[in-house]
Amino acid sequence: MAEREVPEGLIPHRGPARLVQTILDDPRPDVLVCAGRIPADSAFAVDGRAPAVIVLELAAQAAAVQQALAGPTGAAARPGYLVAVRAARLRADVVAVNVRLVTTVRRTGQAGPLATYEATVNGPGGQEILTATLSTHAGD
Repeated sequence: MAEREVPEGLIPHRGPARLVQTILDDPRPDVLVCAGRIPADSAFAVDGRAPAVIVLELAAQAAAVQQALAGPTGAAARPGYLVAVRAARLRADVVAVNVRLVTTVRRTGQAGPLATYEATVNGPGGQEILTATLSTHAGD
């Protein structure tokens, strides 16, 4: 699977707050697959681990990347908000920092600036860590 860096400016996250790092090619047009990690210098990291609930942010950032890629080319990153999390299932209490995590998001609906995504985050060896339905609002 080909992999490319998430372009700077595509989403507003910076430093240890930016969890999503690369885009993995996927033949499905309605799906975006990204790889990322929780950095060791994250405010949530303690003794090389972070609460697994943080992978919700990784999934939300992947949804933001998909939203940005669907927008006009060259447009500046717009503020976006995670407004709802439904049917979330976490299958771990903690995740290791600096470990590759793969998130898959599929937009399942959109009405104006509101969008809904099915999201999955997998850890090493394909271990499923999270499944959830996310709703976002893109705009000011």
